[in-house]
Amino acid sequence: MDNPGFCSWREVSCSDGRPHQVLALNLSQSSLTGTVSPSLSGLTNLLHLDLSSNRLTGSIPPNLSNRSSLLSLLLFSNQLSGPIPAQLGSLTNLRVMRIGDNDLAGSISPTFASSLLTGPIPCQLGRLTLLENLILQQNGLEGPIPPDLGNCSSLVVFTAAVNRLNGSIPPELGNLKNLQLMNLANNTLSGEIPRQLGESTQLVYLNFIPRNICSNTATLEHLFLSDNQISGEIPEDLGLCGSLKQLNLANNSINGSKPTQLFKLSYLTDLLLNNNSLVGSISPSIANLSNLQTLALYQNHLRGNLPREIGMLGKLEILYIYDNQLSGEIPLEIGNCSSLQQIDFFGNHFKGQIPVTMGKLRPCLVEQNDLSGEIPPTLGNCHQLTILDLADNSLTEGIPATFGFLEVLEELMLYNNSLEGNLPDKLVNVANLTRVNLSNNKLNGSIAPLCSSHSFLSFDVTNNAFDGPIPRELGLSPSLQRLRLGNNHFTGTIPGTLGGIHQLSLVDLSGNSVTGSVPAELSFCKKLTHIDLNNNFLSGPIPSWLGSLCYNLLVVSLDNNILNGTLPLEVGNLASLNVLNLNQNQFYGAVPPTIGNLSKLYELRLSRNRFNGEIPIELGELRNLQSVLDLSYNNLSGEIPPSIGTLSKLEALDLSHNQLVGGIPLQVGSMSSLGKLNVSYNNLGGKLEKEFSRWPVETFMGNVRLCGGPLSHCNEDESSHLLGKINTIPYLPD
Repeated sequence: MDNPGFCSWREVSCSDGRPHQVLALNLSQSSLTGTVSPSLSGLTNLLHLDLSSNRLTGSIPPNLSNRSSLLSLLLFSNQLSGPIPAQLGSLTNLRVMRIGDNDLAGSISPTFASSLLTGPIPCQLGRLTLLENLILQQNGLEGPIPPDLGNCSSLVVFTAAVNRLNGSIPPELGNLKNLQLMNLANNTLSGEIPRQLGESTQLVYLNFIPRNICSNTATLEHLFLSDNQISGEIPEDLGLCGSLKQLNLANNSINGSKPTQLFKLSYLTDLLLNNNSLVGSISPSIANLSNLQTLALYQNHLRGNLPREIGMLGKLEILYIYDNQLSGEIPLEIGNCSSLQQIDFFGNHFKGQIPVTMGKLRPCLVEQNDLSGEIPPTLGNCHQLTILDLADNSLTEGIPATFGFLEVLEELMLYNNSLEGNLPDKLVNVANLTRVNLSNNKLNGSIAPLCSSHSFLSFDVTNNAFDGPIPRELGLSPSLQRLRLGNNHFTGTIPGTLGGIHQLSLVDLSGNSVTGSVPAELSFCKKLTHIDLNNNFLSGPIPSWLGSLCYNLLVVSLDNNILNGTLPLEVGNLASLNVLNLNQNQFYGAVPPTIGNLSKLYELRLSRNRFNGEIPIELGELRNLQSVLDLSYNNLSGEIPPSIGTLSKLEALDLSHNQLVGGIPLQVGSMSSLGKLNVSYNNLGGKLEKEFSRWPVETFMGNVRLCGGPLSHCNEDESSHLLGKINTIPYLPD
């Protein structure tokens, strides 16, 4: 290389003497594509090679091992694949090997999703006695960790996290006296953790837990062991790790109780033991952890009281103890946790009242307990509160007016209590709400104070006693997805502003006293899947625009209103519809044959209307109809089409109280799925064959010309001519 021009390139470092020799090549973040060139082995004096953070593909060239002078090899954050060449064990001067992260951070194109280094970790890497950093994380490496790595006596950092390694951790790794960081998380390692690892006296960070880990060192500060398959009890030896600041054993299968020695770790700031199988109680010795900022004990099997000593943790910011079996009263002393910002007590058995001392909280979640009494007005002093969840308790009295000071509140969950009274007018100041659920209480009056936000995603006040008109302001939240106002006393008409909620998927106004027609503006809500307006006083026809919601609509429930007119043919466009319930209205005219197009229909109820004409034979095309077909209490005439008998999933068929004539098709008697049949009070006649004998007399009563089966014996002379007609009714093939 007699031309020294390339030595002036920013990416290239050369020797000073002549001829110039390339010593370092740094092409990191150069948008390189293609493969790693084998010709790099021609750089005979190369000390440092950095090709990281590009888009290189293919395998690592084995002939890179010819460069025995190489000190650092950085190939991480590419799209390399294939095995790690065993020949790299010949790079005996290597100090740093980093070939991890070959699944790329962030979004991964499906084309490169499988671009990972695979195969085992070569045992030949154990020859690299000068190696200080071995980083193999985030690949697809598999097989056991080779014991030979215990010969890498200079190793300071070893991480092979997020691979597919299996087997046990070799005890030879305990020979690595200079090791400070080891991360083997997110593999499928098993077996016992070797005690020899406790002899690594320089360890500062370990993401795997050996026993007697701190018997020879006091320097370990961070121990992260989450998301492994660790079982058994927490070793008492952890109490010897006097410098420990962060301990994360979450998401394992650890059982037993927490060793008392843990409470000697006075420097601990984060203690995460969640998602295990821990038993016992929370010790009053928790007070010794005076620097604790995060305590996560949720989803275990802890019992007993929350000790009042919790109030001595003045630096505690996050307290998550949900999904345990804790009981007793929440101690007043919790108010002394002056830094507390987030608590979650969900799913325990706490009882008594909410302490008036609770303050400075952002999320406050104590749902699904046995708390009683009134909500303390002092919660209104938590001006930074963003989530308030007191659901599933036995709280009484009203919602405090002080809640009007919670101006940054985003979620208000008070459902399943016994709250009563009007909503405080000052709630109008809470204008950043995204989710509200006050369902299943005894609240009354207007909901207008709660409707000043324009950011609602869900709004649920079902099963209360709210009254007055539905506020038009609810239509000013364009991202509202679920609106539930059912089973209250709302009056007036449905506000047309709801048509401006283009994200609306569910609207439930059932069980109120709403009047007027179904507003045409709802036709703009193209994402509607559920329309539930039953049990109101709605009038007018079913709008034909319902057919324009054909792609998403799953449930239409308009029963028990005073709707009228004919059923539009466009209803047959609702190809995704599962439930159509129009019972107890004043519809008239023919049942449209287009209903037969609703191939996903599960439930069809048209009873107690004024439908007339014949039952469409197209109903036999509803092969997924299962729950019920109810056409009772109408003015239907003609014969029962045999195609009804092809509905092989149908469980209930009610054709009673019509003017049907002729016989009951044998196909109906052969429907094995049918658990309820009612054809009473029609003008049916003829002989019932044995297939109908399993039904009670009430099924057929009111049809004076029927005989046989469970009814009286037939006079053959009188019924033979009719029976012949019945058995020759044409059958519609599939």
